Amino acid sequence: MSDTTVDHLHSGLTPPADSAADLTAAWLRRAEAVAEQLASGARRRDREGVVPVAEIQLLKDAGLVTLLGPVKHGGGGQSWTVAHHVVRTVSAADASIGTLLAQHYVWMWFAEFIGTEEKIDHIGEVATRARWFFSGSARPRSAPLLISDAGGDMLFEGRLERTLGHQVSDITMLEGFPEGGGTPISALAMSDHDGLSFEPDPAEFGLRSVGAGTVVAHRADIPWSGALGHVRKTFVPRVYNTFLNLTLRVAQANVLIGTAAGALRAAGEHTAVRWSDAPPSQSAADTSARVHGALTARLWAVEAFADVIGEESGVLHARRSRTTEEERGRHAVRVAALAEQALEAADEITAGVFRAAGAAGAQTATGLDRFWRDVQALRVHEAAPYHRRTVGRLMLCGEVPEPTWYS
Repeated sequence: MSDTTVDHLHSGLTPPADSAADLTAAWLRRAEAVAEQLASGARRRDREGVVPVAEIQLLKDAGLVTLLGPVKHGGGGQSWTVAHHVVRTVSAADASIGTLLAQHYVWMWFAEFIGTEEKIDHIGEVATRARWFFSGSARPRSAPLLISDAGGDMLFEGRLERTLGHQVSDITMLEGFPEGGGTPISALAMSDHDGLSFEPDPAEFGLRSVGAGTVVAHRADIPWSGALGHVRKTFVPRVYNTFLNLTLRVAQANVLIGTAAGALRAAGEHTAVRWSDAPPSQSAADTSARVHGALTARLWAVEAFADVIGEESGVLHARRSRTTEEERGRHAVRVAALAEQALEAADEITAGVFRAAGAAGAQTATGLDRFWRDVQALRVHEAAPYHRRTVGRLMLCGEVPEPTWYS
């Protein structure tokens, strides 16, 4: 357990610190304390596929939900670099909760990506003060809803599939196309808003506590003033609009890396217990050490790359109003490389821990299968060939991706 006390952990207050660096370190210790609490029930939640009501409340109570929120309104005032580390730490304990937290940070930042300055200030204040937890579709920019203009209101109609965490959220992100086409419109809605209902998805083999399902909108009315980035019903674009998907990919990469780290730690703990009960032969010990060493080296390498990309993205986020399309495009290639590496490393590590733990690692009691299943559930929703092609086009043709609404 870290030196963050349980009482202070549940106070929701900013940890005490003497400098910005000390404050960041304090928040990371807070995340570790939360992760320790989450880890104790992760296997049970995976087995039962529970909706994580208490776990999201823990994130709220610890202040992690408002980590990116303005300090003047009670938020942590931390950077995206810190948020990605927090996601990685939480995911090592429970990939489902880490996934929900990663998505929340992106949706909470949605106004920053595409909103006007007035809307950014307003949402930053109310979301932080109310400690809102955000949910939205895991397929951003799919804009599946149809929006009709009812004068002062927009009416949303349709199905928002693979929405994560709606049942435990305060706010759900709605997105759709206006009748007749045009630029997609994004808006925030209270998750219990009239006109919104929820259909849970069938249980999956991994990420069994993300509360995935379909949000059904039937004439859900949102004032036009809630159309993010719109002024008098017209969208005002900027380069930073296109950072939404990039930021989500970096966050998802850290979920994968955290899950891999959690698997490796669990395998190491299992091996240590087994060896204390029955010391292995020299040959078996050497084999296990080699496997653990190879997997650890793989983890350290992808963690280091994620840290570099996190710092790069942090710089671009900090000066978002001055970011150019060229900078964004080159960063997109680096993010694609990270997404590819995180997928491959997590796959390799969460499969390799069974060899690292020995024959007994296959027993259900070890719980090692949970990490592998969570990674596979994340993998099926990733477009790895697209990531590879993006990197390859830069290396072969000098082609930098153009920023678009969808990528």
